[in-house]
Amino acid sequence: MSGVMSEPLTQRIVILGGGTSGWLCAAYMANNLGRHDQGGPHITLVESSDIPTIGVGEATIPPIKSAIAGTGLGEREFLKAANASFKLAIRFDGWMKAPADSPHSFYHAFGPHGRMGKEPLAPYWAMLPKDERPSFVDWSMNNAAVIHVLKGAKRPGDKDFTGPIDYAYHFDAGLLAQLLKERAKSLGVDHVVDTVQSVRRDGETILSITTDGGQVLEGDLFVDCSGFHARLIEKELEEPFRDLNDVLFCDRAIACPVKYGDPDAPILPYTKSTARRNGWIWDVPLQDRRGTGIVFSSRHTDAEEARADLLEYLGEAAEGATPRELKFRVGYRDRSWRGNCVAIGLSGGFIEPLESTGIYITDIAIRWLTDFCLPKGQYAAAAEAFNARIRGCYEDVIDFVKLHYVLSDRDDSDFWIENRDPASIPESLQQKLDMWSLRMPSEYEFGHLPAVFSYSNYVQVMLGMGFHPPAELLAGRFSRTEEAARVSAEIQKVAKSGVSVLPGHRELLEQLTAKA
Repeated sequence: MSGVMSEPLTQRIVILGGGTSGWLCAAYMANNLGRHDQGGPHITLVESSDIPTIGVGEATIPPIKSAIAGTGLGEREFLKAANASFKLAIRFDGWMKAPADSPHSFYHAFGPHGRMGKEPLAPYWAMLPKDERPSFVDWSMNNAAVIHVLKGAKRPGDKDFTGPIDYAYHFDAGLLAQLLKERAKSLGVDHVVDTVQSVRRDGETILSITTDGGQVLEGDLFVDCSGFHARLIEKELEEPFRDLNDVLFCDRAIACPVKYGDPDAPILPYTKSTARRNGWIWDVPLQDRRGTGIVFSSRHTDAEEARADLLEYLGEAAEGATPRELKFRVGYRDRSWRGNCVAIGLSGGFIEPLESTGIYITDIAIRWLTDFCLPKGQYAAAAEAFNARIRGCYEDVIDFVKLHYVLSDRDDSDFWIENRDPASIPESLQQKLDMWSLRMPSEYEFGHLPAVFSYSNYVQVMLGMGFHPPAELLAGRFSRTEEAARVSAEIQKVAKSGVSVLPGHRELLEQLTAKA
């Protein structure tokens, strides 16, 4: 026991890079490890003022609530300062072929779906005749009755970060970074605005960084949040980047924020993802604007054509807007933690934002690092466990994002056709599809860390895109059809009752931010 107590602890943490990742790391670690003047580690964040923040990750998934709460911020304060709104789902438009007068659309909503005891209802939905099926989202508590009438995720009196239905947020990444910066500095985090000139190290152990201004910053632990530049993990430690552009083709985006035509316009409580010839368009509703953009493959189209596609989608809303192009690498590093350096955010990896996972992987990495980093003598063991978990997260996200492309039947461009090429499908995903073409997924196949997506996530996308075993293969195993009909009807009845108790989305935001 005495050996454990005498092991040296992490006393100096240097975070390189600001933005959402850097300041979330600083605020979360300072709030959970304690202020330096109260016995916690000394945390310094150094950032160069001439490196812009990339703000495409404006939509999130439900674990973001724990991340924001973990910094000590209140929900109302966050909503107001980050121009945030609530997110109940993603609506996918045009991901399957359909007649022009009846375009294909489905929801991927948060929260669990209905069940009878231990048996899920999804197989019973799949056995219904096509013309008798409601939207599958109607079989969850985040039901289309709430989404379609643009209700908020909670009631004004609910406690912070809780509500009757599960939710995440949309937010302005730049504003959130500013809020987290203020929070971190209030917790004693030192802020240095300067550019790294040189790095001093002993093997894989970074000893210090020296800035252009001559400041020497020594540390026990260095966190690389320097974005795609990856100043420490790649430029210094030469940790390779596993490029996955042969699996996920999209490597460019054109972002274009647009104002609401009417400042009192209803705010959608979901993200929209609209498939186009060579990629897809995100449409993220904030309080005073929409964050929009097109994600595309440079192998299949160019920026000029993609920009024209986005402007066509936006129509009159694009007047006066200034689209900007972003370039990114899709992939990750096998070792995000090398020696005493941990890459978090874009420096560690990036998967296109189709399912809003960028902030999540940053968030979970920060939480694991906070738990693992205290004993310096355990860095090697901690790094091995951390790297295995982060790799698992990326692999899970890659499979799930690729699933959308593989299940699409669009054939209007090489982009969609080549996305179904077996050579581009990860073996782990192909094995799942081979199994699930003959049987429904089992809940026992999901839910263990570091898995990001659960049974409900996979089933919603699969059923939404028409992928499930034939009804005759399900009928013998799932025979409680009358009971399933009663349970699903009750779920829809209960969910629809939420329409009367939940305020409108804009109304809810106005009430909560007024109290911030």
